[in-house]
Amino acid sequence: MKILVTGATGRIGSCLVDVLLCRDHSVKALVMPDDPMRARVEKPGVEIVEGALTERDSLGPAVEDVEAVFHLGAHLPQGRTSDEIFETNVVGTYNLLETVLPYADRIKRFVLASTDNVYWNPNGALYLPVDEEHPRINDDPYGMSKILCEDMCWNYMRRCGLPVTIPRFGVTQSCDELLSPEAIWAGKLYVPGFLASLKSKARLTREEKETVENLEDFDPRDPRLVIAYDSQGVVGTEMVNDPRNLAEGLPLLLEKEVAVGKVFHLMAAQPFAHDQLVKYISKVTGWPYVEVTVSKVLHWELSIAKARGMLGYNPTRDVFQMVDEAWSQKA
Repeated sequence: MKILVTGATGRIGSCLVDVLLCRDHSVKALVMPDDPMRARVEKPGVEIVEGALTERDSLGPAVEDVEAVFHLGAHLPQGRTSDEIFETNVVGTYNLLETVLPYADRIKRFVLASTDNVYWNPNGALYLPVDEEHPRINDDPYGMSKILCEDMCWNYMRRCGLPVTIPRFGVTQSCDELLSPEAIWAGKLYVPGFLASLKSKARLTREEKETVENLEDFDPRDPRLVIAYDSQGVVGTEMVNDPRNLAEGLPLLLEKEVAVGKVFHLMAAQPFAHDQLVKYISKVTGWPYVEVTVSKVLHWELSIAKARGMLGYNPTRDVFQMVDEAWSQKA
């Protein structure tokens, strides 16, 4: 089967391309003309089509002869304005759907990558673990963009029978990103990112002001980890997924007819306590950690029971294995 992958050069998309090739599919990869990660998909079995989601005319060659679409291309919120997020995520998805529309009869599956951010606002989840029926109560531009994209896809399914399925991802990091103070999730683990995140808050408690003062004393050039406790001494619970888990799970949405018209969580097998991860990284790397107090810690867990039961999704890599692999590569 010939399959279009948007966002093909990203951390998830590039892994998915490899898995699809291993399953004897051919791939069309939509790639921005100036994409610095283009080499990730320059391999036999991949046809690279240059284009942009925001330029509808460029999408025609990408969709004209494919039988399935994995739409992973989107802007994450880090470093992006609301306008940029809306233009690429919402308008870009609309452009892709409109371009696919004339070929809807032959499309076996249209897979829209969404996010657990659709559930999230500053008050957290209504219940844990979060399942696919949890209300979408997001209050930020990125989550809004994905809610709009989901609703658009369901509309096209009703209008023209486009067989849509929507996986929602949680935090997904490559192994090396877990050991990088500059990575997207570094604000959770390392002093410079954590300090910047804390200082960006509109109002700090007395404990948080003391935390800021203490953290500013550390040399940002030295890797130093952070364990955050709330005022009761409780740490958060979190989830991080390996993109290879996702890449192995996504083809199930194409292969299982039961997936059509449904939403699934494709995430790691289980959550972990924040201090467990930080202490494990410290043990493996020898990097020190500092303990701080904040007003609130995050407790987050996505249920993958539906994906396990209906699709046979079985993520095998956990965050601790990812740390081991990353440190081995560094060494």
